[in-house]
Order: sequence, then structure tokens, then C-alpha cells
Amino acid sequence: MKYTLLAIIPLLIIFSSCKQKHNESEEHLIKGNDYVLNDDLDNALKEYQVALRIDTANWRASYELGGVYELQGDFTNALFYFNRAVQLNPKFTLGYYNKANLEETMGDEKASMKDLKTAVSNHKNFFLAQIAVGRKEFSAGHVKEAIGALDEAIKVRQDFYLPYSMRGSFKFQTGDVAGAIEDFNMEIKTLPDHAMGYVNRGVAHGELKDYHTAIADLDTAIRLDPKWSQAYIYRGQFLANVNSKDSACADFNMAQAQHNPQADGYLKKYCGK
Repeated sequence: MKYTLLAIIPLLIIFSSCKQKHNESEEHLIKGNDYVLNDDLDNALKEYQVALRIDTANWRASYELGGVYELQGDFTNALFYFNRAVQLNPKFTLGYYNKANLEETMGDEKASMKDLKTAVSNHKNFFLAQIAVGRKEFSAGHVKEAIGALDEAIKVRQDFYLPYSMRGSFKFQTGDVAGAIEDFNMEIKTLPDHAMGYVNRGVAHGELKDYHTAIADLDTAIRLDPKWSQAYIYRGQFLANVNSKDSACADFNMAQAQHNPQADGYLKKYCGK
């Protein structure tokens, strides 16, 4: 029995030492967070560095270090510590997501997509990552995959306008105008005061030559955001298509007054100016 106790005591000492290091590291992590909240990034950086030096396995300290470096514009160090954070904690979904955003900023689309997909794999309900995957897939020409990613995002958050807006735009650009209008209807339903939803739907109705419905949507968009010059351009085109030349020219003039670069061309085409 005496020998057993002698064997256990060193283990207890080691465990106690590890726990103490962890607690000290966490104290510096908390101090670093306080400095970030007070916009003191230099001191935050020092606290996170101490936290990580005390406990090299503190993945949160590594992640916060990456965040501070990113805020300071040091993307190389930011990426190094984001990588370290997810290596220490491979299930750290937010780490992969923010690393993917940084990689996109740095121009590494392949790495960015890989990390976004890892984030979704770790947490299938992470709808912001699903939306980002959809955007990237569409940019890469993978329309089916893009729409599939947005389908999954909508399953998670049926009350959020953005995936409907994006999926509708993707459908519109690939010729599925009716499907686009269905998505823009949902965009407007989930965010009724969002001018872009009415612009999107108005343009889609215009594509189907349903000009009066298109004009009504643009009327609403302009009422919600009178300074959106492109809405005047769209409405002017649709007004011209229903032979309301004076109203069309008034819209093109309004767009010109708001310095829209397309306005001069439309004034020349439709208004003889």
C-alpha cells in the first residue's frame, strides 16, 4: 500500500501543475479579451501571447491572437494562429469559418472553400458557412452545388432573407426566372422593408415582360430607398417599354442627378439628350 501511494503522489503533483498552468493561461486570456473590448489591441496581443506561452495547448488564446493580428493587418501571423487553433481543436467550427474568410481575403480560394466545407461538416446547421459555400460554388461555375448549399442554409433559417436573395439571383442568372421570383417573394416576406428584394423581383418581372408589375415593385423599392440610383434606371426602362416616355426620362434624369454612370446613355437613347 505504501508503494502504491508513492506512485500516485507524483501523478497528483503533475495534474495539479497542469491545472495551475491552465488557470493562469485563462486569466491572461480573459485580460486579453478585456483589452480587445477597450480597443487596446497591443496589450491584448501581449496577454494572449503570455496565455499561449503558459499553456501551449490553449486553442482559444491562439484563435484570439489570430483575430488581433488580422485586425492589425498582419494576415500572415493571423493565418498562422488560426491554423494553430484548429490544429489544437479540430472541431472548432468558428475557427475554420474565420480562417476561410481570411484566406479569401488573401486570395487563396481553394483553401477558403476547404475550410468552409470543414466548418459545415463539423456543424451542419452553421448557415453562414453554408451561404458562403453557395456564393463560392456559384463563382466557380458550380450552379447545382451553389443552389444545394443555399437549400441547406434555408432549412436551417427559413426566416432569414439572404439565402433567398442569393438563390433567386443564381436562378435568374441561369434562366429560371419563375423560380427566381418565388425566391424573391420569400426574400420580401422575410424582410418586407428591404428595397433590394423589390428591385430583384421587379427586374425578374421585367424579364418576363410583365412591365406593370415590375414598375410597381420598383415604385416600392424607390419609396424605401429614394437614393438608390439603379432603381430609377430599371424603372425608367420599364416605363419606356409601356410608352411612358416622360416618366421614363424623369427617372433617367433622377439617376443622372445621383451620378449613375448609366444615366447618360439612357437619356440619349430614350430622351434625345
